[in-house]
Amino acid sequence: MAPIESAPIDEPCRVFPMEETTTMPAAVVLERSFVLAALERSAPGHDAAAAFLERMVAADTTVFFNDVLELQLQDVAFDLAVRQVRGAGTRSEPSVSELAREMLARWQALITLTDAVYVELTPLLEDVMYYRERFGLPALDSVHAAMVMASGADGIATVDQVFGAVDPSLLPIFTPQQFVRGTRARRRSSGWSGS
Repeated sequence: MAPIESAPIDEPCRVFPMEETTTMPAAVVLERSFVLAALERSAPGHDAAAAFLERMVAADTTVFFNDVLELQLQDVAFDLAVRQVRGAGTRSEPSVSELAREMLARWQALITLTDAVYVELTPLLEDVMYYRERFGLPALDSVHAAMVMASGADGIATVDQVFGAVDPSLLPIFTPQQFVRGTRARRRSSGWSGS
């Protein structure tokens, strides 16, 4: 049974702390900030995201991803690599390309370890417009939010509090404890109290 259905009725705003999720979801949409947090030790929320990812793998949770996530991860990998190379300041360090490819290889390894399902973007475009208009999400975030309903996932794994703007009945959120309060506050300020 998915934690969304088995969670206490008073679970505020359907924002679930990853550290306290005991019954793992059957299916989750992966979002860029979560993948970055799970793969990179320096990212905010790393410990909780990495542990949640390990538990999803062990529980055979289905994870959904798309081309938007893949492109976002390429950008992040190269940005992090540039910072690392500049910080090292020596020529003997790995190149930007090598470092970026290392992170992207960790992403590919993750995909092979899990029950990963690729989702085509074209069928989501109308729903993306809905999330953009109704909740004010940027287009790329709207893609991830729209995937939850389209895929039948139990929610989204994220570290980004922007998703708190979405109606909790449409988008349950799994996030590290340190981001729960801010995400719930975002839900309440968007008019989604309690449910």
